[in-house]
Amino acid sequence: MNGKELFYRIEEKIPLKLALPTDRVGYIGKKDPGDLEILRILLLMDYYPEEGLDYTGYDLIVLHHPPRVPPLIPAYVIHSNWDLLYGGACDALADCMKISCTDVLDPATGLGRIGEIESGPILLSRFVRYVMRALKIGSVRTVNYSEDRLIFTVGLVSGFGLNQDLIRMAQHRGIDLYLSGDLTHPGAILAKQSDLVLIDASHHATELPGLFRLGEVLSGLGVEVTVKDTGVPFGVYSDHYRPVSYLSTTLDREKSSVSWETGYIS
Repeated sequence: MNGKELFYRIEEKIPLKLALPTDRVGYIGKKDPGDLEILRILLLMDYYPEEGLDYTGYDLIVLHHPPRVPPLIPAYVIHSNWDLLYGGACDALADCMKISCTDVLDPATGLGRIGEIESGPILLSRFVRYVMRALKIGSVRTVNYSEDRLIFTVGLVSGFGLNQDLIRMAQHRGIDLYLSGDLTHPGAILAKQSDLVLIDASHHATELPGLFRLGEVLSGLGVEVTVKDTGVPFGVYSDHYRPVSYLSTTLDREKSSVSWETGYIS
């Protein structure tokens, strides 16, 4: 497919104008999009130029996070416009958590979602375990945890939502629990001053449901899409081995296939 045509189709579904003002989204490359022929797309959360990924078999890299260095091949960034879009990253996380959305967290931008747990109300201890199973993570960080507390309404943002500005907003939105990633020490102190429960399920894990949904959207445009989870950009070391899983999915118009590979690090 011609690059100009593909980008037009993408932007029909995920408009660039939805992106936050300081966000860099859209095409990155030296060639004119009209000179590109795109048959195979590699979809990644982050661009790692030296991580051993073979980019030569692809015509375009689609990234969720804007790259820190120029990619080796043409690239296209879908970031905050996907986070804000109805049906995008935040809704994918809500669906993964079985939360029926009723509102947005930030009415000014459309960021985040508020909703009710479909099987709720639910004990906080049970919901925490469900979050870990659904996102395939071994732990979460919590603030104001009480295992027998009932949770009725949940606010969430995929990725970066546990910053102080959004925590303050969540505190005034009448929700019981706020789920996202990137909790800092000052943010936790701020949350301790209210009754709002925080769950930090990590930036990476809370964005993965949206990444794979984005792969389905792109595959529906008539190109072959491979989704690769490249993991977090840091290591965790402890006295015990811990399992690490990553999922690689290939999607096209005719079929989709999923394969798991599991390893161990110490």
